[in-house]
Amino acid sequence: MKAPELNQLLNAKAYDRIRKKLKRLGMHERMSSLKEGFHLINTSALNLKFFKENFSVEIGAILVAKGDIDEAVSLYNRSKIKIK
Repeated sequence: MKAPELNQLLNAKAYDRIRKKLKRLGMHERMSSLKEGFHLINTSALNLKFFKENFSVEIGAILVAKGDIDEAVSLYNRSKIKIK
């Protein structure tokens, strides 16, 4: 999902549709889409709440990886490993 489409859906407040579209993407594509749409996250309180509730781990991984998508995917995958 590209930033213009994400922006259009955010303006329409179609949060469920955004979530479904992003969750269907492969992890690399999802991370790329989220990185491309970073500037849209904090444009409203509802947008911020939506991304916090649904994609905070992915966004955190991108921030820690300083925008490197491959590293962000690796961090995300490591965060999902359960320690026994």
